[in-house]
Amino acid sequence: MFELKDLPSYDTLAAFGTAYGNPDVDGLHTWLVWASATNEMLSAFEGNLARNGGLSQSQFFVLLLLKRNPDGLSVGALAQGVAVTSQTMTRIVDRMEGAGLCQRAPDPNDRRSWLISLAPAGDELLGQALPAHYAWVANLMRHFSAEERQMLKQLMHKLHAAGLASE
Repeated sequence: MFELKDLPSYDTLAAFGTAYGNPDVDGLHTWLVWASATNEMLSAFEGNLARNGGLSQSQFFVLLLLKRNPDGLSVGALAQGVAVTSQTMTRIVDRMEGAGLCQRAPDPNDRRSWLISLAPAGDELLGQALPAHYAWVANLMRHFSAEERQMLKQLMHKLHAAGLASE
């Protein structure tokens, strides 16, 4: 979570850059604007999920993964798909199972494992949340032309390919 709301001016960044040896003030300025916008977007995304189904981001993604994999997924596969630890995913699944959104069944291929699948209540909740999510995304993306959307995708793919998320 990016918590800085009062972004410094370019002049302030330049002065700090001179004082503390920042070789790329423009890069820092761009990153600050980008990080702030990303934080605002993710906060709005989470707020939309909470208003339209009472879901957290993790729960929403678990429901989507289970919908896409009707035969079920292991806790480890869910954890990898949502980018959390297996321990964190176990807690998420425990809460979701308690709420009737998913169910566990023994893995027929591994007696030590369980497969998590979408319960009818989870499918129903996802059916309520997705239209609101799609409307929210459409409203956000209406601010960008087709060319700008393509550029955003290219830039995000470039960032992903650079492996910065794992540094």
